[in-house]
Amino acid sequence: MILILADDFSGAAELAGIAANHGLRAEVQTRFDPDSSADVIALDTDTRLLSEAAAGHCVSEVAASLQGVSVSWLFKKTDSVLRGHIRAEIAAILTATGLADCLLIPANPSKGRIIREGRCVIDGVPLEQTVFAHDPEHPRGHSLVAELLGRDDRIRVPDVTSLEDIEREAANLGVGTLPAGAADFFTALLRRRSAARRPAEALPDDDFPRLCVSGSAAAWDSGRAEEMRGRGVVVLPLREPPAEWTDEVERILGCHGSVMMAIGRPSGELSPAELTRRLVAAALPFADRPGLRIALEGGATAVAFIKAAGWERLRVLPGGGSGIARLETPTGELWVKPGSYPWPNGPTLV
Repeated sequence: MILILADDFSGAAELAGIAANHGLRAEVQTRFDPDSSADVIALDTDTRLLSEAAAGHCVSEVAASLQGVSVSWLFKKTDSVLRGHIRAEIAAILTATGLADCLLIPANPSKGRIIREGRCVIDGVPLEQTVFAHDPEHPRGHSLVAELLGRDDRIRVPDVTSLEDIEREAANLGVGTLPAGAADFFTALLRRRSAARRPAEALPDDDFPRLCVSGSAAAWDSGRAEEMRGRGVVVLPLREPPAEWTDEVERILGCHGSVMMAIGRPSGELSPAELTRRLVAAALPFADRPGLRIALEGGATAVAFIKAAGWERLRVLPGGGSGIARLETPTGELWVKPGSYPWPNGPTLV
C-alpha cells in the first residue's frame, strides 16, 4: 500500500486521482483505516487550519499508528505555496518513522509554480504579488522558502524550474528520505515505483444538472466567477438565510442545469470557518440527490461538506482531469479540486 498524508481534502483527493489514473485502486479517507483493498490510501489529516502544535501532534499520532501496517512507501502531500504547518508535520513524521531526512518539492512546474533561487514564483510572478498575499488563513507576504517554511536542517527544498528537475530529484531519492511536496513530484515517483495497470477512462460528458460548491478565496480572487459566467454557469454568491440560497439553487438547477455556489468576498465580521459552515449548510441538501454530479472547490469546503454528509472513505474513479479527483458517493459522483487551480477547458466543466 502507498500512503499519502495530506493536510487538506482537496490535496488528498488530487493525488489519489493521479494514482487512479495510473491504474491503481485508490481511496480517500478522513479517518485512517488500513483495512482496505486499495493500492493507495490518501488520508486527509485536516490539519492545515489547526495550530502548529496541534497539527504536529495529529500527524505524529497517525505516523505512529503505522507500526505493523504494510506501507510500501509514504508521501507527505504539501501545499504548492507552503500554506499550513509543513515543517512541524514533516518533523513529526520523521520522528515517528525513523526516516533520516526529507526531500520537499512543493513546486508544480506543470502549472507554472516553480522555485527559483529559493523563492516561490507563480507564472513568473513572485508569490507575494499574487492572490495568495490575501489568503484569509495563511497570507503569503513574501516568497522566500526559508521564511515560509522555517528552519529544519533535515528538510531540503531544491530549486525546481522544470519537470526535468523533478525527474532528476526523483531518480536520486534515497530509501531513508521522506518524499514530500505537490502533485508533479508525486507523479514522478509513482511512474518510477509503480507500473501502470490500466488506461485511464475519459471524463464523462453528460448533460444532467451539475452543482459547483466553491469556498476558495483564491479561486474567487483569481476571477472564477467571471470564468464560470463566461461558460454559461449561473453564479450565486453567499445569501442569507442559507435556506433561501438552497431554494434559489434548486430553481436554477431545474431550469438551467449548471450553478456555482460561492462564498465570494463578503463584507462583515464572519470568520472563514463560519462562511464555510454556511456554504455547506446551504449545499448539503443536494448531497444525496441521485444523478447530480457535485463539484467541491477548495480543501476546507470539501472536507466540511464530506464530513457533514457522513462519508469517511470514498473510492476514487479513474479519468479525472488535471488536478481533479472523481470520487464515488453512495448516490452519485463527486468532483474535488484545489481552489487555486483553474478548471480545465472543454466539456469537463462543472
